[in-house]
Amino acid sequence: MSKKSNLEAAMSSGTSKASESTPLITKTNDSGEEIKKGSGLSVNQAALLVAGEMAGSGVLALPRALVKTGWIGVPIIILMAAMAAFSGRRLGDCWSIIEGRDPEMRSRKRNPYAIIADQALGKTWSAVVSLAIIVSLFGAAVVYLLLAAQIIEAVVLPLVPTVTFCLWYLIVAGAMTPLMLFATPKDFSFMGVIAFISTIVACVLYFIQMMNDIKPFVFRWGIHGFQDFFLAFGTIMFAFGGASTFPTIQNDMVDKSKFGKSIHYSFLAILALYLPIAIGGYAVYGESVAPNVSGSLTATPLTLVGNIFMAVHLLSAFIIIINPVCQEMEELYNIPRDSLGYRTLVRLSIMAAIMFIGESVPRFYTILALVGGTTVALLTFILPSYCYLNLTSQPPRQGEAASDTPGWMKLICWEIIVMGVVGGAAATFSAVSAIFSTAQATPCYLK
Repeated sequence: MSKKSNLEAAMSSGTSKASESTPLITKTNDSGEEIKKGSGLSVNQAALLVAGEMAGSGVLALPRALVKTGWIGVPIIILMAAMAAFSGRRLGDCWSIIEGRDPEMRSRKRNPYAIIADQALGKTWSAVVSLAIIVSLFGAAVVYLLLAAQIIEAVVLPLVPTVTFCLWYLIVAGAMTPLMLFATPKDFSFMGVIAFISTIVACVLYFIQMMNDIKPFVFRWGIHGFQDFFLAFGTIMFAFGGASTFPTIQNDMVDKSKFGKSIHYSFLAILALYLPIAIGGYAVYGESVAPNVSGSLTATPLTLVGNIFMAVHLLSAFIIIINPVCQEMEELYNIPRDSLGYRTLVRLSIMAAIMFIGESVPRFYTILALVGGTTVALLTFILPSYCYLNLTSQPPRQGEAASDTPGWMKLICWEIIVMGVVGGAAATFSAVSAIFSTAQATPCYLK
């Protein structure tokens, strides 16, 4: 649309002087879609949301994962990051293909991942994806609040020693409830900034403390065995399992075709945070590193401040990852977008369920490994490439150019699918075996 036609349209509609000074359309994206100025997330904002929601649990859990895999876990972490980033790009490509075929899809949707599965694989898989998203992000939300409550308890223990972990979990969950009412990611883009910056500060402080804790000899065993190795593998999968939120974030971008850039920026940043803490934690503490690495750090002012920033990250990331669950449930119950009352009721019920699960299974690492091997493997490592291959193999519609996927890309897609199936199945088996073969913590409400 030219500047002249924009001006004529503004004049004919009787807009105000202030409205005339701001063009309605600034440019078009690669798909020819008109992009309205200030209508969504920028590339950097989307990258911060992706990095912000993913970074926290990996930072805290990966050092313990290396205990069970040995040093071979380091290249596995890098490989899984590359696979997850590649899958994220393909997921973004899927949405771009769908938008190109159906202009009605260019409006914001509550459940874009389910729509991708519907267009690529059919309605049955769409329902499977919706359920998997709810389970995956719901489980991750519980893990984030458990970790946040654990850290907050450690920070304030000298001040209020009588408040138990179970009570702190309820307090934290209650404090987060009002923030769940944000409608979509564009309404809380600042959460990505808070989550990511707080993670950076926490990681720097943790790493400095690790260097201060270095000892002359640390025992490291190496690979522990099949079950422990794939428990760790499930944890690593979970650390990069943000694909459930990718379509929702992409759907709120100003230019959705540039989501691939956001993926590149976010995964490079995540690796820059994960590797120093994972390697440093395993190298310094060896076999004694705790499931939550902050529990292995010597209690110093550095650790205290680092824990505060990590708690801020976990709570901010919680808001980011729970939003797609809320939107999926609202779509399921056909809640109108402008119905604040019904939306509040749905989200309060979700928080009540989060409280119940957290109080019932107060050990985060069993949930983490199980979710990583099941729904995260499906949503992050299997379905993105499979949906992409199916969409690009469909006959072109009228007016649509034929898709030409390079052979090397098809090969990588199938390799990731196979690794996701095999690794996810092994991780799930190991997690279930660990759950039933070890004594579980007593639910909080039975103590």
